[in-house]
Amino acid sequence: MSLEVLNTLGTLVTVVIVATTAIAALVQLRHLRASNEISALLTVAHEFQSNAFRESLHQVDYHLARMLGEPLFREYAASVARNLKPPDVGPEYVEVRRAAVLIGNASEELGLLIKHRTVDKDLFLDRYSTTILHMWARLTPFVAFVRAASGDPARFENFEYLVVCAQDWEREHPSSYPQGVRHLEIDNALPVPPMPASA
Repeated sequence: MSLEVLNTLGTLVTVVIVATTAIAALVQLRHLRASNEISALLTVAHEFQSNAFRESLHQVDYHLARMLGEPLFREYAASVARNLKPPDVGPEYVEVRRAAVLIGNASEELGLLIKHRTVDKDLFLDRYSTTILHMWARLTPFVAFVRAASGDPARFENFEYLVVCAQDWEREHPSSYPQGVRHLEIDNALPVPPMPASA
């Protein structure tokens, strides 16, 4: 075998080894990204199920709208939003505002992760779009108030982006059940209470 043939074979073998290494690296990167996304989604699930988050959501669901109707609460929230010394208020005002900010900030971080594709948008929204829409519905008056009081229309804008994504997801996916897969037939054998008139 001539030196020229050996040199050509050596070059071809080197190209095959480099290509195989590159493919293996791409596969490893894909697995690493999937692992990071799973870790991020598990962290989100843990946060949403934590006692602190659930208590904050309870505070927002049952107390925020009423407190926004109270002038002293609005003065307190506006002062904090403007980085001014707030008036003395009771602990219930502090807790409700803190709960609203906790939920808003958590949603802001999630919006940032989705916007920068750190977490797969479809995977996240398949699981959490309804939760995001619920939190936004409860926090919209607070977000609008904080934006107006601080003069900063960008407050919670990543949360807002996440809500737009969730709205689009829900419109495009009325059911997240895979198409073409049969449903199980299940029958309810229990009496169902009548729907409340207000619903």
